[in-house]
Amino acid sequence: MPNIDLDEEFLKLLYGATNSEMPADINLAGLKNQLIKINDLIKELNSNSFKKPAVVKNNAEDDEEEQKGPAILVVDDLGVITYQLKVLLSRFEYDVDCSQEIYDAVNKFKKRKYIYVVMDLFIPTEREGFILLTELRKMAIAAGIRTVIGVITASPRKEIEQQCKARGADFFLEKSSDWQNNLLEIMNSYINAGKEEEEEF
Repeated sequence: MPNIDLDEEFLKLLYGATNSEMPADINLAGLKNQLIKINDLIKELNSNSFKKPAVVKNNAEDDEEEQKGPAILVVDDLGVITYQLKVLLSRFEYDVDCSQEIYDAVNKFKKRKYIYVVMDLFIPTEREGFILLTELRKMAIAAGIRTVIGVITASPRKEIEQQCKARGADFFLEKSSDWQNNLLEIMNSYINAGKEEEEEF
């Protein structure tokens, strides 16, 4: 792990805010733990089971996208989460774009064919998350793109999963202690299912 000095300047760079401006449950110690955890997970994955994902094409025009690796959009208003997922998914040669607010996410989605979207629901509110989810699904359908959209959230409320799936989410993942590993497993299962579908035709 790089020797990063976790001071106020670094926190502002990563989060866009100083320690005193962050919510009470987010601080320098929490950030350090997140960075250590993602580093440990990458070391574990380097040593064992996960394989580089294959590309599931949307159509014959995706050759250039295939060379770059599967395109994925990560949306979360917390810089530490987008940082984690960019580092982790890039390790598997996904081509990762990140966004921290809904308008930027919509604009990025309009310009590129994403195989995956992984989005937090509270960005920063639940209402905005539902709006983004609905809009992304509509745009994917209109463009004829097969995009797997996953919602991640720290909320334990069971009704949220049903509401997300009703608005077009393919999967829902609560941010439990092992959520990054679970996310990789879910994404690999979608890739394998896509490959099986292609073999049938």
